[in-house]
Amino acid sequence: MRVESIETRTYRLPLARPWGDQTHRVTDIELVVTRIEAGGYTGTGFSYSVGVAALATQTLLDAYIAPRLLGQEVNPRVQWRRLWRQMHDAGGGGLTTMALAACDIALWDLVAQERQLPLADVLGRFRESICAYGSGVNLNLDMAHLEEQVRRWRDAGYAAVKVKVGMPDPHDDLERLAMVRRVIGPKGRLLVDANQGWDLTQAVHAIQSYAPLDVSWVEEPLISDDVDGHARLRRRVTTPIAIGENVYTSYQFNDYMARGACDYVQADVVRVGGITPWLEIADLARTWDLPMAPHFLLEITGQLLCCVENGHILEDVEGGSFRELGILAEEVQVRDGWFTPPERPGHGIILDQKALDAHQIFPAPSEAGRE
Repeated sequence: MRVESIETRTYRLPLARPWGDQTHRVTDIELVVTRIEAGGYTGTGFSYSVGVAALATQTLLDAYIAPRLLGQEVNPRVQWRRLWRQMHDAGGGGLTTMALAACDIALWDLVAQERQLPLADVLGRFRESICAYGSGVNLNLDMAHLEEQVRRWRDAGYAAVKVKVGMPDPHDDLERLAMVRRVIGPKGRLLVDANQGWDLTQAVHAIQSYAPLDVSWVEEPLISDDVDGHARLRRRVTTPIAIGENVYTSYQFNDYMARGACDYVQADVVRVGGITPWLEIADLARTWDLPMAPHFLLEITGQLLCCVENGHILEDVEGGSFRELGILAEEVQVRDGWFTPPERPGHGIILDQKALDAHQIFPAPSEAGRE
C-alpha cells in the first residue's frame, strides 16, 4: 500500500470560553488536518496550535513533507525516521515535529484500517480503558467560577483535578487551592500547573507553600528549556514535578530523565511528532520507571495510554476536546471519568467536515497526488 495523495487544511476553532494562565490568553485552537489516501483508504492526522504557527505547519506539510511522502510505502516508523532526519536542519523539534505529527497519525490510521482493526489493537492493549482528570486553563476564572468548574469535575467522576497557579499575589493561589481542596476533599487528587511562569526562587517558595494542601504534582514550574533548573528544583522540594508539554524530542526527554529532573512525563503527541516518537518516549520513560501523563488531545492520547505499560492518567482539558469544539461526527470522549478507545478500524476519530469548513483559514490548500 503506497501513498497516493495528501491534502492538508487548517481551521481556527473558537473556544466556548477563553483560557488564561501565567503566560497565555487563548480564544481559539488552530487545527491542522492532513488526509492521506492509500489502497482505497483515507487516513486522517492532526496537528494543532494555540495561536502560533498553524499555517507554518501546513506550509511544511504541503511544500516539503507531501512531495517526499508521495509514492512511498505506508510504514509509519520508517517514514517518520527518514523524514525527521531530512528535516533536522530546520530543527529537531518544534515546527518540524508538529508537521510530522499530522502525517504520522494519518499513516497509523491507514495501517489500522488496512488491517481492519482498531488502532489500540494494532499497537497492543495493556488495558481496556484509562482514567482521566479534569483540567482547566483557568487562572482567568474568579473564585466562584473556578469552584463551579471543580465541582463539575468531581461530580463527573474524574480521578483528579488540575488548576492553574501563578497569580500576581501568591496568597491568591493559596486561597484558590485551599478552596479546591475543600471541594474535592482530603482524598481527592489535586494537580497544579505553573505554565513555565516562575524562576527557580519563586518556584521553591510557591511549591513549599503548597505542602499543607497535598499537591500531587506541579507542572512546568520553570521554562521548559531549563533541564538543570528543574533538576535543582526537584532536589529542593518534595512535591513531584511533571514536565513534557513543551519538550519535543526523545533526546530532550532523556536529558530530563537522566538528570532526575521529573517525576511524570507529559509528552504531547503532536509536539513530539506523532504516534511513532510518542511510543518511543513512553518506552524510554518506562526504562526510567516513570509514568506517562500526556498533554492534551484526549481523542488520540487516550488510545496511546491504553497501549503502554506505564500509562498513568489522561488529561481532559475543559473546552479543548474535539467534542467540545463541535467537530466530531462520532463520539469519542471521557465517560464517568474513564476513556475507552473506539472500536472501529483505524483510530476511529471521525471529523464533521461541514463543521470544520465553517472555520477554514487557508482557503486555497494545495494538493499533491491524483488529479
